[in-house]
Amino acid sequence: MSKRPPIFSRGRIVKVREPGRLYEIEMPNGYRALAVLPREIEETPVEEIVGRAAEVTFSPYDMSRCRIAEWEAR
Repeated sequence: MSKRPPIFSRGRIVKVREPGRLYEIEMPNGYRALAVLPREIEETPVEEIVGRAAEVTFSPYDMSRCRIAEWEAR
């Protein structure tokens, strides 16, 4: 059985659920998903995160959760 590749997308962070760990991302089509921040990405103060664009990867099996690959620098 072959593995399915992850799905890459861009969205905007609209809400901080758990500072430094869990964020709500809105895609251009209005879909919202929960995104986790990998330990490799530096944490940023909460007030600077909301509204920031981010690249995320979704599992092909569960589109309600994703992982932040990188976010735009300010």
